[in-house]
Amino acid sequence: MLLSDLNFPTLNALKPVEIVIAEASRALKDQHRVISSSEIANVLRATRQITAEADISFRAIYAYGTGKSSNPEEYIPPEDVGSTFVGSHLPYLASGPIEGLLALVGSIFFLVFRRKKIKQKEQNLYAQAIAKEKSLREQLQLEAGASQERIDYLKSILVLLTYALKELKQDLTVL
Repeated sequence: MLLSDLNFPTLNALKPVEIVIAEASRALKDQHRVISSSEIANVLRATRQITAEADISFRAIYAYGTGKSSNPEEYIPPEDVGSTFVGSHLPYLASGPIEGLLALVGSIFFLVFRRKKIKQKEQNLYAQAIAKEKSLREQLQLEAGASQERIDYLKSILVLLTYALKELKQDLTVL
């Protein structure tokens, strides 16, 4: 599978997952926290509009909620500086066969090293997200009598974490 086929092809693409995990931590610590007090309020509101059966990606939901997309099912291309640089500049860097081979080996090394770093980060985030998801499910049961706004807040974060976990798991099963 190519990096472009991954759900999170760059370290930068994992930032929204980190933000959602941080929001889950805040939700578990502050029992008065609701959607309106969240830094990602628009993302959480957008999540409430998504049905559980929707075949949509975590990144699409997050982009729709942050206003980077007008359609939640629209694909947002990753910011992939490395492959753009290698693909567009490799022919100019390689004036001879030796230089071309060195440039090719260097770009392959770069891509392998980058994928390894991404996979380590994904494993770490996956473990954190699993723990937060379990804690949120328990918190929802404990706060069954809480305000509807609080319940919606916890459910929205749980839905986002579920989508993120599904996509992280897909990426981690790739060789």
